[in-house]
Parts: sequence; structure tokens; C-alpha cells
Amino acid sequence: MQTPATNARAQKIPLTIISGFLGSGKTSLLNHLLTQAGPENGGRRITAMVNDFGALNIDAELIAEKHGNQIALANGCVCCSIGDDLMRSFIEVMQQDPLPDHIIIEASGVAEPTRIAGFASVDPQMRLDGIVTLVDAAAHHIHANDPHLADNYGKQIEAAHLLLISKPDLANAQQRAALNNELRAAYPHVPLAEVTHGNMPIEVVLGLNSDSAPALPTDEMAHNLVQWAGHLPPLPRHEIVKRLETLRPHVLRAKGVLRDSAGDYVLHLAGGRISTETYAGDASGHFVIIGKPQMPDAATLEKLFTQNEAA
Repeated sequence: MQTPATNARAQKIPLTIISGFLGSGKTSLLNHLLTQAGPENGGRRITAMVNDFGALNIDAELIAEKHGNQIALANGCVCCSIGDDLMRSFIEVMQQDPLPDHIIIEASGVAEPTRIAGFASVDPQMRLDGIVTLVDAAAHHIHANDPHLADNYGKQIEAAHLLLISKPDLANAQQRAALNNELRAAYPHVPLAEVTHGNMPIEVVLGLNSDSAPALPTDEMAHNLVQWAGHLPPLPRHEIVKRLETLRPHVLRAKGVLRDSAGDYVLHLAGGRISTETYAGDASGHFVIIGKPQMPDAATLEKLFTQNEAA
């Protein structure tokens, strides 16, 4: 039986928060969700709120229009940049015409999803559908046992209404079994599944219908993280990889859109793993590193990644 309360709840726009530590596969999951959405497919009109348009790697033929901090997709969905003011971004989304059927926000890798849920709860037109947290199968034991990261990392997992173990193909059978057992024992009532390359049916991720938004934390979050950004010259990629290797113990995430004599490429470091892939656009040379307090200072990093001789 429908009551006034349930009717009011049904009329609110559901919000799904995709959470997970740096490099856990949030963007890959969001990409797959967007390809399954859109009224033309009989699905939802989704507005995705992201920190970085470039990371989404949306095919040009899927983009209908670009305007300011928004990209309209041909399937009726919209992507918008969060920017520095989350509340303002929420307000702009709620002014869209037509309004979205569902909002997905890709949280930054160091964000507490409960804070985002708290922001959303103040809007009478919005309700929390669920927090989905991705857990990197191969890097979980590293993050969970790092004294600088464990607290924030644990809060992301504790907040989840759905847990997705990502990158199971990069973990061995023993690691996968141990992680499954650990999460099932700690969170027996939270659905748990594995996801590879973000490939998950939209019906699994959306429609969790959470009735309880987690409480907003009372203490300020201390990330204990440092960041460096710079523009790299066109050095050989094996040379950049070698230099990044020297920082591996102190780096949580690194990403660059770079160029060498062989062409343009994207360089990633996530979960302790370094990889490169061909980039079809015009490489900017922009390189960002997020690391622990023990990471070298900005001047040292600038010298390391811009000097021409081998490091």
C-alpha cells in the first residue's frame, strides 16, 4: 500500500555515490553504467557528477553537446564537473530541464562518501539510493595496513550499501578468497560481488533504495596526503616509468597524459601497479602524483621528472 510518505520518497531523485580508494576502478564502472543508461535504451536519464571529464574517455560519437562544465550525451544522459563547490554543483544539477531520473556522483579517491551523502540530504528533492564502494582486490591489504591510509580507507568500506571487489584478475586465488571472507565476515548484510573492468549490470548498482543515509562525521577528515603536478618534457616512456618506480613506496596514484618519440600515451600508477596505454588525443604533458607524506618535496619531483639525463 502506498502511503504519503512512500509516495513522497518515490518522487525524490535517487543519488548513488560511487566510492573507492585511488585507482580502484570507479571511472570504469561509471563508464559502463552510462553506456547502459538513457531513455532510448528504455533506461534512466542519468546525470553523472565527476571530478575529471578526461578520465571518463567518452567516445566522440556519444557526445551530443558540450557547454561549460557539462557534456550532454546522445543517449540523454549528462556528465558535469563537480569543481570546487559540491553544494553549488548539486544546485546546478537540480536546475536541469528535464531533471535527471538518477544522479551518480563519482567521489574522489580520498573522499568520505558519508560527507557527500550529508550534503545531498539537505536537498528536499533528492534521496540517497546507496553508496557503492569498490575494493581493489590486489591492493586491499596494502591500503588496509598503511597507518596513513587505513582509517579513511576503512570508512569508505564501512559506509557501503554495496561492496564491489574490483580487479580480481590482478589478485591470486588466495588473495581473492581472503578478501571475500574478510568482507563477508565484517559486513554480513552488505551485498558483495566481483567486478572486472567496471563491467556490472546497471540493475545491480542502481536501485539499492537505502533507507538510511550514514551519519555525517563529526570530526574533520585528515587525509595525510600530498600532491604534485607538473608538465613533463617528451622523454622516453621507459625513462619516466623508471623514475616513477623509485617513488613507488610513497605514491598512491599517478596519472599523466604524456608524449615521447613513439607517440602519445597515458601513464597510470594505481594500487602499486604502473601501466601505460596509447592515447588517441593530443597529449598535454600534464602529470599528477598523489602520495604519502614521505614523498619527496615539489622541487625534488620537478627535477626528477623534467631533467633530460637519465635519473
